[in-house]
Amino acid sequence: MSKTSELLFDYLKNVFYGNKDAQLNFNDLDEDFVNVGKALVYFTHCYSECRTFAGAIAAGNLEAALPGEKNEMAASLKSLHAGLRHLTWQAQQVAKGDYSQRVDFMGAFSGAFNTMIEQLSERHHQLEELVNKKTKTVVELKNAVLKTMAELVESRDYITGGHIERTQSYLQILINAMQNAGLYLEETSNWDLNLVLQSAQLHDVGKIAIDDAILRKPGDLTKEEFEKIKTHTIYGEEIIERIKLNTSEHTFLEHARILASTHHEKWNGSGYPKGLKGHAIPLEGRLMAIPDVYDALVSVRPYKKAYSHTEAVEMITKGSGVHYDPSLVNVFLSVADKFNEVAVGYNKESMFG
Repeated sequence: MSKTSELLFDYLKNVFYGNKDAQLNFNDLDEDFVNVGKALVYFTHCYSECRTFAGAIAAGNLEAALPGEKNEMAASLKSLHAGLRHLTWQAQQVAKGDYSQRVDFMGAFSGAFNTMIEQLSERHHQLEELVNKKTKTVVELKNAVLKTMAELVESRDYITGGHIERTQSYLQILINAMQNAGLYLEETSNWDLNLVLQSAQLHDVGKIAIDDAILRKPGDLTKEEFEKIKTHTIYGEEIIERIKLNTSEHTFLEHARILASTHHEKWNGSGYPKGLKGHAIPLEGRLMAIPDVYDALVSVRPYKKAYSHTEAVEMITKGSGVHYDPSLVNVFLSVADKFNEVAVGYNKESMFG
């Protein structure tokens, strides 16, 4: 074997056995074999790049550097790499819930992948339906319990029913009008209106702790009796705080706590139980004060006649800046007719079943 042949053979052997330091000195080759040597070096360089790249792909490293653009041997590997990267991206989209992804390359693997996606999509929809059904059941149960509690409170002080439903309707009208007017948007930006309205059912829950003789007294209350009535706001807050200790759902209960404890506070600080003033009164309490008083004014009680809608509006207007947030009174005046529609509609339902 000639010296040139030995040099070429040794070079190839070192390359294929993984010797990264293998070198071929063209000056040692016969002149006729220099171009052969250069072609061999180029070939081994391409081979080494492909071998390194293939190893990275096999190890799951799809971020490995690609072989050089002139490496024609790497075309198939680059195509495989691009396909795997795209497949990885598609799998990530599926993980995010996009079940529209489909693979149209890689032969039989495509069919298996697409079948898997279809099965995942079907299972996802089944679970979604199950969760929605269970959630609906829980919400209905919660609403039924809330309504029962509210009706229990109403029945104890001779309110014949409807106060909770009507005040919820009034409150919804008032909040919608307030938001449409661009008022207190920052404070209500994270409110779930449904939760606020549901929690309003508990605004008088503290009356459970008030003596029946006081709640059902047909005439005027004595000063001492009125002081005891006022404590229903404190009891209401305590009851809801105890409920919060036994549940992880605090958003709804926090609205309920605020409504129960602050709906009798007054803008000028003369309300109860804490004598809060102005914007120190939480917005829920300032809002609830108007529907609560409006409904009391237009409803018959054993100790009072029902005032007309017009009279009730006049009384609330006079209380602006004294009892009520002036901005909210302005909102109320813009939708007072809708309050009247609720009151009249409920009375008709009561009369005709």
